[in-house]
Amino acid sequence: MKKLLSLRLLCLILLSSLLLTATAQNRRGSSQKRQTTTQQAKKGKGSQQQKQKKPTKAELQRQKQDMARQRKLQQERAEQLNRHIKQSLDSVLILDNRIGRQQQSIDSLSHHIDTLTNDIARLETELDSLQRELADKKGKYARAMVYMQRQATAQEKLMFIFSAKNFNQLIRRMRYVREYSTFQRVQGEILKEKAAEVKRKQNELLDARTRLETSRVAMQERQRQLQQSKQSCEKNVKFLNQNLATVQQQIADYKKKEAAINAQIDRIIQEEIAEARRKAEAERKRREEEARRKAEAERAAEGKKSGGSSGKSGKSGKGGKAEKNSAAPADSRWFEEDAADRKLSSSFTSNKGRLPMPITGSYSVVGHYGTYTVPGLRNVTLDNKGIDIRGQQGAQARAVFDGTVSSVFQYGGQYIIMVRHGQYISVYSGLQSVHVSKGAKVSTKQTLGNVGRNDDGHYVLHFQLRNQTARLNPEQWVR
Repeated sequence: MKKLLSLRLLCLILLSSLLLTATAQNRRGSSQKRQTTTQQAKKGKGSQQQKQKKPTKAELQRQKQDMARQRKLQQERAEQLNRHIKQSLDSVLILDNRIGRQQQSIDSLSHHIDTLTNDIARLETELDSLQRELADKKGKYARAMVYMQRQATAQEKLMFIFSAKNFNQLIRRMRYVREYSTFQRVQGEILKEKAAEVKRKQNELLDARTRLETSRVAMQERQRQLQQSKQSCEKNVKFLNQNLATVQQQIADYKKKEAAINAQIDRIIQEEIAEARRKAEAERKRREEEARRKAEAERAAEGKKSGGSSGKSGKSGKGGKAEKNSAAPADSRWFEEDAADRKLSSSFTSNKGRLPMPITGSYSVVGHYGTYTVPGLRNVTLDNKGIDIRGQQGAQARAVFDGTVSSVFQYGGQYIIMVRHGQYISVYSGLQSVHVSKGAKVSTKQTLGNVGRNDDGHYVLHFQLRNQTARLNPEQWVR
């Protein structure tokens, strides 16, 4: 029994040792596999890194070309977005003006419709009254005709006349017959006139109703156009609000550019004013010197003629008077030369609100004078020292009044012309070519140059009006 137990224990011990040996071998095999896999992975990564570290020249060129294409594409998208934003901003301003004009047209048509409605009511009343009068006249005329038919024969008329009791009654009856005949003819003429007047009133009423219907159709069409303009404007405003930062940047760039041009214009105006004052002062001194020399010459001549000192003193006093008198006409002539400018300025002032538009062909005002906001845009303010007028291809700038070209200069790739009208100055900016030169005399509506394209491809003229250095609102001066 003890031997059996010892044999079993020995077997268990041997079995346990075999199991432990197999497990250890399996662990060593798996660890070797893991090490082999890790080494292979490291070798693969190393080879990939070696491949990445050493790209070929063709691959580098392709990468460079791809990056260049991406940059160009991004730049084109940015430029397209900027153009779209500028076009949308211009469209909003144009649509805002169009909406205002369409609303005014609708209001005018509405007033016209109300007037036509009142006219139709008046015509209907008048026609009704005329028809009643015509019916009354027709009844009376018919009764008179029946009576005349009964008394129509000449014998009956003669019987009526000669049946008079005395001569006076005979005369009265003859006059009665003659006047009654005349009355009947007059009544017939009145009846014809009333019928013609009724016909005229009917035609007037029909014409008024036709015009009323035409006006209603026109107003409906204007209202439809107004609604389309509002929808288009709202669409553009929504797009601009989505790109508000870009809009504000573009407006800031535009303001900077306009400020530089306005500074150049201000500088030229100041230089002209200073030059005019210098010339005026030089002319005044020249005339004073000329008058002084003339007076001295007169005194010298008078001194030679006189023999004594008393004569000289007397003549000297006259000479002083002559100097004073000679100086006065010089000042007078100076103001007479200024009179032409004053006359031109006065004529320019009297034409306020009647000056022609400074551009040829059809146009639309896309930028107003002064500081204003764009409807629907948040935190967007525009400041314009003049007005911006969009024309068609081939549009030309033209003088708004008679004057003299005081300056022609080029700035930022565009020509700018300044015309002086006495104390007033008109400025024409955004020209691609000019037809006049400094000092040239120009007349009203004379062409000055061709309007150029702006960055958006539109033909836009920037127009300013000044009274010396004070800026004016051109929209109050042009018609």
